[in-house]
Amino acid sequence: MNFQNLNLFILAIPIVTSFIISIGLYLYYRKKPKVDKGFKFNYYALSYRRKLWRTVYSIPLSIPPIAVIYLILGFSSLFIFIILFFTILFALQASFNYVMWQRELKQ
Repeated sequence: MNFQNLNLFILAIPIVTSFIISIGLYLYYRKKPKVDKGFKFNYYALSYRRKLWRTVYSIPLSIPPIAVIYLILGFSSLFIFIILFFTILFALQASFNYVMWQRELKQ
């Protein structure tokens, strides 16, 4: 195993771990009642309205990590890709939570 494969392996460990934990929490909270008032740390225990608001107020919190990435990478094509990727992810997450919130209101 060469050095580059070892780096990819080390990078894959936290990614795979976070996916496994996310799937486990989703499955655990899938049938439980959701919280719509008060503080709840776990994202999966929130209602869609609360998930939408958490997504909205997490956008300003993502600015410092973007600044750190800019300082490390500079203004490169990788930096532009990272910004576009996370912007699209935030937009998709916010729109999905909004649609699901509106669907819950109709029921």
